[in-house]
Amino acid sequence: MSVTDQVRVPGHDRRGDGDNAPLFLVDGKPASVPLRDLPAVARKLVAHFADNVAPCSLRPGESLRGDVTEVTVRCLRIAIHLLDSGELPSDAELADLRSSAAQWARAGFRLEYMLRIYHEGIRLGWELVTDRAREGDVSSVADASRLWMALLEKVTVAATTGFVAELDAIRRERDVAAQELVTALLSGQDAAAVAQRSGLVLADTYTVLAVSLTRHPDERNPHVRPEVVARRTLRRVETELEAICEGRHLAMLGPEGGTVLLPESPSTEAIEEFRQRIETVAGVSVTIALVHAPVREVPTAAKQAHELLDLVRRLGRAVGAYGMQDLALEYQLTRPGPARRHLARVLDPLDESPELVETLETHIAHDLSRQLTAKTLHVHANTVDYRLKRVAQLTGFDPTRPSGLRQLQAALIARRLELESSEQG
Repeated sequence: MSVTDQVRVPGHDRRGDGDNAPLFLVDGKPASVPLRDLPAVARKLVAHFADNVAPCSLRPGESLRGDVTEVTVRCLRIAIHLLDSGELPSDAELADLRSSAAQWARAGFRLEYMLRIYHEGIRLGWELVTDRAREGDVSSVADASRLWMALLEKVTVAATTGFVAELDAIRRERDVAAQELVTALLSGQDAAAVAQRSGLVLADTYTVLAVSLTRHPDERNPHVRPEVVARRTLRRVETELEAICEGRHLAMLGPEGGTVLLPESPSTEAIEEFRQRIETVAGVSVTIALVHAPVREVPTAAKQAHELLDLVRRLGRAVGAYGMQDLALEYQLTRPGPARRHLARVLDPLDESPELVETLETHIAHDLSRQLTAKTLHVHANTVDYRLKRVAQLTGFDPTRPSGLRQLQAALIARRLELESSEQG
């Protein structure tokens, strides 16, 4: 039998002195006597809660303190009835506790505080009941304790159910409102009106993040449905976003990434830390491109951020957080035109010698280190020097000099982008 069902206490099926006789006695008196002065006992318990359980939430004069007092009195009545009749409260009789818990959730009260209040109240109430116990009361106290523990379970389940259900409702309301606001911001609609209607705060400026998430390794597991893994990964990302931003962010995300709006303008270092936290929790590689913008320019900023993110992918850059300052030249080269075509043709003389292009790209990727370039290509450092000289002879730009290196680096990017454009066309 579950302890939440009606508990029958052996030896106490009959009251003995009529139907109104109390079921449990302590020191020859009804066990419920210490609880019957409801105002005095409630004041004592609420003062204890205010000093030891939720001091910041139950300051004198705050409305929540009155709510806690009302719930405490309600619980004391349930406890008195339990001790006098041996009957646990029904689910219907616990409806008020569920309702109060829901109101506390709506008011921003913490779940841990609420549960501690209930548990502390039941513990202290039991101490009041048993303080008068004598040696001859062992059997009665033992039987009553079984009911008292069942009461603790009933009250905990009722309060937690009401609290969590309300949190879910609040979260759904906020998710709907947030989706309306992020849609308005990204589409250039009247975001201020949407924010006012939904009760959300509209920032003056936003940092627009274009986010890319790689596939989780478990998606390749033949024994696991990939869409289930993708949903779990996305849920972890959303949960961590909520923890980092404390609900102040706006997001439109899917399994492969999407767009996140952060209020104000955090530094690139802060965004990188943010990226690393998401990456660690999600278990996937995360790449971010960011653009800062006032509200009216969010649609344009979002377009730019996703263009930057696409550029990172096309250029094969490492995962990380990228801003316009990191890709200004590359971004400008994505715009087709005669200048880009001219730059791309700088490397035409190397078409017959692909090893020269490979050496140039590797040399740039390794910050002009001859040793690392040679090691990567499995050639001697002198071979690297020879190939770089041939690049200078054939193109007219020396990769060992700053002026020549800038031209060649831009030419490599332009050539790759021109090739992609021709393949797409």
